[in-house]
Amino acid sequence: MPTCHYHPNVETLVSCGRCGKPLCPGCVGHGATGVRCKECLRQSPRALGLATGRHIARATVIALVVSLALGAGFGIFGWRGGVSGLVLGFVVGSAAFLGSRRHRDVSIQVVAVMAALVGVVVATRLTGGLFSRAAHLPTRVFLPTWGRVYVEPALTAVIGAILRFRVW
Repeated sequence: MPTCHYHPNVETLVSCGRCGKPLCPGCVGHGATGVRCKECLRQSPRALGLATGRHIARATVIALVVSLALGAGFGIFGWRGGVSGLVLGFVVGSAAFLGSRRHRDVSIQVVAVMAALVGVVVATRLTGGLFSRAAHLPTRVFLPTWGRVYVEPALTAVIGAILRFRVW
C-alpha cells in the first residue's frame, strides 16, 4: 500500500489529482477540480486575481505621470489646500486603478498613495511652500503654518487615494 508523500509512516489510497502524490487525510487539500497536494493548491497571483509585477509597474508609471502633471497644474494655477489634496489623491488613485487593469490590491493602493504624495510635493514646491490664499480646513486654528502647508494636503491626498478604492 502507498504511503503519504509528507508522512511516510501513514498508508493511504488517496493521491493528488494533478501530480499523483499519495496523500494522507491530514494532507488532502480540496481544489476546484478535486483532491490536491499543498504544492498544487498554491495558485499564482494571477489566478487569485492579485496584481502581478507588470500590473504594479504599469500602475506606478501611469500614477506618477498623472501625479506630476496634476501637481504641477495645481502648483502653477492655484492650490486650495486640503480640497486640492483630496482631488489630487482621488485622480491619482483612479489612474493607478485603471493603469493596473482594475486591480484593487493593497500594492496598487500603496502605489496610488505614494504617487499622490509626489504630486503634493510638486505642488507645494511650485507654489514656494505657500498656497495662494489657500482655503484650508479647520486646521488653521490647530496646526502651525508648516502643518497647513504640508501635512494637511498630504493627509487629504492619502485619504483621496484610498477613498478611490473604497467608492467603486
